[in-house]
Amino acid sequence: MGEAAHPWGADGNSLWHGGQDDAAPPAPVPGKVDGRLARSRRTRAAVLDALIALLEEGEFKPPAKVIAERSGVSTRSVFQHFPDLETLFTAAVAHGVERYSPLVQPIGPDQPLKARVGALVRQRFALFEKAGNVYWAGQIAAPLSDTLCQTFARVEYALRIQIEVTFQPELSGLRKPQREARVARLAAFTGFHAWYALRRVEGVGESAAKAAMAETFTALLPE
Repeated sequence: MGEAAHPWGADGNSLWHGGQDDAAPPAPVPGKVDGRLARSRRTRAAVLDALIALLEEGEFKPPAKVIAERSGVSTRSVFQHFPDLETLFTAAVAHGVERYSPLVQPIGPDQPLKARVGALVRQRFALFEKAGNVYWAGQIAAPLSDTLCQTFARVEYALRIQIEVTFQPELSGLRKPQREARVARLAAFTGFHAWYALRRVEGVGESAAKAAMAETFTALLPE
């Protein structure tokens, strides 16, 4: 009870995964993997992880030297894998956002309404409290990056689908245009910008912010 079939794919840990991952180099030809290639892949991953960690800490524009130091590699090695910091930033944000997908899991529509709303709000806060800085940095850069636009489009689509599936009992009585409009509003009030407004702009504490989001969400559901 409480578990629904995953609406966005068989892999429950790949909520919004799809498309080309710029963070990963092309898969090697079987039999061609050697020590040098393995080291190269480890270095690339270390650089990406270092930048993601710095972004999570609020370092939105760290210099190459700082990224290299956090990675445990030389600045030269950073630029051997990424031609410039803009390319590295785009790859790191896309990789980071994909990595957070396990924080969002299916919520069974057979649960009581209050339990479903609570679970959804907890998941949203777990996601945005962890990924908020990375998400914000990516949102700022997205207009100039097709990769980031596609990444965030997958995220928003998956979060919207989660609402449709989780609250299908309440939404099923609406005609399609009304249902789509209602889901759009529900998604907006549980999305990143709603969280950001509550936590970062208004400075609302986490518990109070969760309660506010849950109250607003419940009020927007059909009677």
